[in-house]
Amino acid sequence: MGLWGPPEEDHHSFSPFPVEGREDLACWIHHEVLAWMERSRPSPEGDYLFFVEGVGRLRFRLVE
Repeated sequence: MGLWGPPEEDHHSFSPFPVEGREDLACWIHHEVLAWMERSRPSPEGDYLFFVEGVGRLRFRLVE
């Protein structure tokens, strides 16, 4: 699961990632999703697609 903004509970299960071009916004990604990403491959474009509660689908990539 991913959330726009900090989770209301269970903070220790999420990691925040800044949104490129939006210094005021972070996407909080659940540690289970990060583990899934390590086992999975991104799309040919280098993106991942997942569901964001209350928003819908989100296509993203982690930029180093």
